[in-house]
Amino acid sequence: MESTDCVKEGDNLILKKENSLKLFKLWKKRRVFMDKKDFLLDAALGQPYGTVWEVRNNDVVQIDHSVIQAEQVDSASGGDNRNIVDDSSTQKLSREDISSLKESGHSGESIIEQLVENSASFKDKNVYSQAKYRKKKREKHLTRFQILRPSTRLLCDMYWNRAPSKIIQLRADTLAQILTAANIQSTSKVMLVESTQGLVLGAMMERMAGQGTIVQFHSEDKPVRLAVDAYNFPQSYQDTVHSLVLGNVGRLFKEINCTESPKAQESTEVEKSQVQITEKLDTESGDTKQTLQQGATCTEHSADLQEVRKASDDTQKDESKTEVGSSTESAQSAKVKDQEESAMEITSREESGTEKKQGKGKRKMETPEQKEAKLERQQQRQEAFVKVKEILQQQNMDALVIVSRFQPSPILMALIELLALSRPFVVYCSNKEPLMECYLKLRERGGAISLRITETWLRNYQVLPKRTHPLVTMSGTGGYLLTGITVEAPPATSPAT
Repeated sequence: MESTDCVKEGDNLILKKENSLKLFKLWKKRRVFMDKKDFLLDAALGQPYGTVWEVRNNDVVQIDHSVIQAEQVDSASGGDNRNIVDDSSTQKLSREDISSLKESGHSGESIIEQLVENSASFKDKNVYSQAKYRKKKREKHLTRFQILRPSTRLLCDMYWNRAPSKIIQLRADTLAQILTAANIQSTSKVMLVESTQGLVLGAMMERMAGQGTIVQFHSEDKPVRLAVDAYNFPQSYQDTVHSLVLGNVGRLFKEINCTESPKAQESTEVEKSQVQITEKLDTESGDTKQTLQQGATCTEHSADLQEVRKASDDTQKDESKTEVGSSTESAQSAKVKDQEESAMEITSREESGTEKKQGKGKRKMETPEQKEAKLERQQQRQEAFVKVKEILQQQNMDALVIVSRFQPSPILMALIELLALSRPFVVYCSNKEPLMECYLKLRERGGAISLRITETWLRNYQVLPKRTHPLVTMSGTGGYLLTGITVEAPPATSPAT
């Protein structure tokens, strides 16, 4: 048996208990919490994937598949269930009895057998109801799970059951259609824009098996690839993925000289408008500074006028000393003292504000280590940008896939210019209105055929001997897909004179 088929320390595992899926990274002495129990999985190291385990007294015990197959229904069964009244009165064991059995150390199977023996209606049920009864009690009283290798289907189901908003309601069947419609295969060169925690990226990497190139566009500083980490991919798979921030798409078109692209012209116009806005803001800030300076000058003039008036008042007062009494002189001296104190307070406030500003400036000072790390990050981003530019400047990518929570039309109209002719593109959205906008823009632009907006209707079935039927519950929708194929765009027609 190959080592890749066995569980190793540091691997990500899927613990499956009936319809519940749990992602767990295995390390020695690391405890697992499941069904209000905590236990170690050290015994699973070196064991093959697909083994079944059961928790007994906080220890895990491997269950042989022959034991699971031997757990069959009783041979004695009734004809049908028409006369059965299945309520709490048919069970002789109370909750206290079941709790005491668990505390005394009885295994889950022994508790289930006692529940079966003390059920007054069990023997009257038909064979299928008996199997359903046992299955229900196993889910409740047994902590039995299977260790599986993470795959696209398991991870998609796990996200769908726990937090579908994290993968923008992307269902497993819709993801399969995306991979098929985009013709994802080995040696493909794919452009990807996704907001699904890296689920779509991991599905592509799994299908391409380390052969090909994927350029991922992301809106954050770093791409979010939580689902990719769960696949346990080797480094050769990781080397096929390159990333670029969506904000650098305009710069990318400018540097690869994509002048004939209408999107490049749009990006240039956007850059010009941004420059105009910046200049306008600078002019407004200059006017504001000038206004403030004028206000300060006016304040200084008013202060000078006040001093002149004070001087003239003092002169008049000196001329009329005989008329002014000692009480007036004391009032004037008190007024002068108040003015001096207020001026001293204003000066102290200004000095304290200056000190605070200087203190804030000191906090913003970067250490040499931080500056070096910043320069290193900038260099890495520049190297990544140059690598992506070398890949995309030929404009011969094989597929474009957009599974994003953002408005898809501007992203689609920009990146479709980098696709080669007769290549597919797929756009997913949980609502159909954004896809209708993309459809109309593509029809107006030209250069795309076989445009279709589709929705998948899915219903799960229970497949068991003599009891195959559709499940009662089902999902409402798995989102919408816009698919098409690129062709040579028709020449632009000049308006009639």
